[in-house]
Amino acid sequence: MDNKPFIHTFKTPCGFYFFDVNTNQIVDVDEKTYQYLQNMADVPDLHVEKELTKLKSQGYLSNKRPLRMTPIKDDFLEHCLNEKIAQLTLQVTRNCNFKCSYCLYTAGDSANHRSHSSQKMTLEMAIACVDFFWTRSKSQGKIAIGFYGGEPLLEFDLIKNVVYYAEKMFEGRDLNFVMTTNGSLFNDENIEFLSKHNFNIMVSIDGTPEVHNQSRKFAYNGEGTFHIIEKNLKKIKNVSPEFFKNFSFSVVMDPRNKYDELQKMFSIEDIFEGKNMRSTIMDDYYMTEKVTFSDEYMIERSIHEFKSYLSILGKYTNNKSSGFTKNNIITEYKKNKSTMKKQKTLIDEMSHSGPCVPGQQKLFVTVNGDFIPCEKVNEMSDVMCIGNIYDGFDYEKIRKLLDIVKLTEKNCINCWAIQHCTQCARNCDNNGELSAKLKESYCKDIKYNVEKFFKEYVMFKELGNKIRGNNNGKLQNSGISL
Repeated sequence: MDNKPFIHTFKTPCGFYFFDVNTNQIVDVDEKTYQYLQNMADVPDLHVEKELTKLKSQGYLSNKRPLRMTPIKDDFLEHCLNEKIAQLTLQVTRNCNFKCSYCLYTAGDSANHRSHSSQKMTLEMAIACVDFFWTRSKSQGKIAIGFYGGEPLLEFDLIKNVVYYAEKMFEGRDLNFVMTTNGSLFNDENIEFLSKHNFNIMVSIDGTPEVHNQSRKFAYNGEGTFHIIEKNLKKIKNVSPEFFKNFSFSVVMDPRNKYDELQKMFSIEDIFEGKNMRSTIMDDYYMTEKVTFSDEYMIERSIHEFKSYLSILGKYTNNKSSGFTKNNIITEYKKNKSTMKKQKTLIDEMSHSGPCVPGQQKLFVTVNGDFIPCEKVNEMSDVMCIGNIYDGFDYEKIRKLLDIVKLTEKNCINCWAIQHCTQCARNCDNNGELSAKLKESYCKDIKYNVEKFFKEYVMFKELGNKIRGNNNGKLQNSGISL
């Protein structure tokens, strides 16, 4: 294996390619060269030999692999956590007026996971967190303070006091406020305040009333919640249209439902027009009933993806019919495209992509003052607790989370997706133990998604170039640049 070029081959209906891991570039080749690179079992003929020589002269087909997986150096780690924290997220309450079937707080009966309770953050603790953030973000440009729950608007008075204090502390800095909410508790008072202080709001909504109400119910009576969210969103759009521009939506998709219905609602309803829609497949990790993908769901999703590709390429004019899917494709494409920067070669000691510096991009503080890397991890897991507001960061635990790059070192140094991997410590947490086996269980899906992006990346270039006849510009005002 070590003598073979460090590449990954793939093809599309229009071409043959390999991804060169060392240069982080996708290279197109003719079919004969592609067939040889797939297995390299035979001696190449004269044509292929010439092509290989040319590619090597251009810096491709190196067999270099990293020697070992190494987490970031201590001096850089401490610099990030001493001066460059980008966002503080406060868990202002563990209480919620919803009981959602897939929520970490309510799904299942395991005592190992957090649950809803009356616990809430005190103002004194919140102020201490803001002070801590102020001292640890001095070299960071744009910064943010987020409010999370439970349902954060249950603690609106606390949020107001924190905002007033933070605005004084960070005067002259580029400070933003963000909130993730279920959207049910908006009223005239909090709408006016959140608008005045330029909050960015993420609202959770999962589809049509029937689909949404299956999973997202009121805790006190078990009834569906769609109607109140829709009413509030329409009110905000009417009374405060400028504020409504700051709204985006989080959609948890249940593949047991019809994809067509989901697509239809987000494409037709005016309140979702032009909005950023962050979608994820329902995580059944904490659910007793496991999620399955029906053939009908997969077929319907594929049809809408096809329509979206045609729309992006300017060959399908009914932009609303697959707007939700199109938005997801464009958002994901832009995010992944930023990782395609050309480089000379891999270094000997490196980390696979995926793990962030725990607490740097987002420092999540629980109602009790404990630090965890973000809201996605299990806050009841001891391995995820990386300090607290009283003692500061626990660097030994942080290094342990970064050391996950070593758990599967042998596989990682030979993995073609090493620089596009999305593995993080959350994937390895097995009830407080960091598990190599659990981490490896995600590898197949990660590689599938990386190759899917590669194929989309070259598809837009192939078809876009044929339609436009050149290599520059954007596709039909889609926001996708080639």
